[in-house]
Amino acid sequence: MKLLIQGAGYIGEVHLKSIVTYKLCEVALCEMNEARLQEVAARYHVTETYTSLDEALQHPFDGVIICTPNFAHKGDMEKCINAGLNVMLEKPMAESLESAEEMYKLCSESGRFAFVAYCLRFASPYQRIKKMIEEGKLGKVFSIRAAVAGKKAISDAKTNYRTVRKLGGGVISDFSHEIDYSLWFAASPVVRVKCIGNQAVHKDWDVLDTAELLIQCENDIILSVHMDFLQPYFGRTIEIYGTKGAIRWRDNECIKFYDMEKDQWEDMDSAINWDHVYRDEVIHYLDCLQNKKRPLIDEKSGYETFKVIAACTKSAEENIFD
Repeated sequence: MKLLIQGAGYIGEVHLKSIVTYKLCEVALCEMNEARLQEVAARYHVTETYTSLDEALQHPFDGVIICTPNFAHKGDMEKCINAGLNVMLEKPMAESLESAEEMYKLCSESGRFAFVAYCLRFASPYQRIKKMIEEGKLGKVFSIRAAVAGKKAISDAKTNYRTVRKLGGGVISDFSHEIDYSLWFAASPVVRVKCIGNQAVHKDWDVLDTAELLIQCENDIILSVHMDFLQPYFGRTIEIYGTKGAIRWRDNECIKFYDMEKDQWEDMDSAINWDHVYRDEVIHYLDCLQNKKRPLIDEKSGYETFKVIAACTKSAEENIFD
């Protein structure tokens, strides 16, 4: 099989490295910045390159991994869908709720899919936590608390799209992994959101650099999420509380599981091999293409997550919290 990577920024290079390292398929690279294109292509010995998606789509591909900034997702996806291709699309789905809705409708009408790349679902600790919830080890889950923070998200970006509204920026949008996996764990539709957010440090931005989210699900689980672009080190944490047990996890530590029946904490290995995460994500996409399967996170899931992103952003900016 053969894939095209559209966009050679930070995450585009991550996917390219994974495909080349693990010899997953043939690959070509498209990037409008010719200097960046040639730099990345040379690093991974890619010989087929394009500076225009329109030009690239004149050639045969089995799929496209769209790694452009959020504001470009809709236009890039439309071109790929109209070329008859199913796409893998970097998160979040779009820069606005209107664009996300149009993209969802386009997939539904065309019969093509968009696999929204919330990669944490392919990381072993998150898969292990999901399995423990499904197996009932925590009893009835009633609270999921998550946090993500760090300046690294800003420093890693090759452009300033994360800090500008019209480009799809903002801490809630950029850190929407936490929304996606929390909803995956909760396995229930959202009924209400409340959010407080600030430009706590970056007063010149027109988007939030910190936010506190409260999300209520139909099954009575309450999700709370902290996000910021401010703290000096990058890190994630999860706490999940149920009637029979609890889980606590920091991404540089082991999973800690409290078993109420035993009245004790147990440590579980939770190391993440990020090369394997991105490898398995692309393998999943290739499997969906080859065997005509629906992806784990399709355009409907991506759209539902974006509705929560939009609702939380609106709540924060309207200062609604009662």
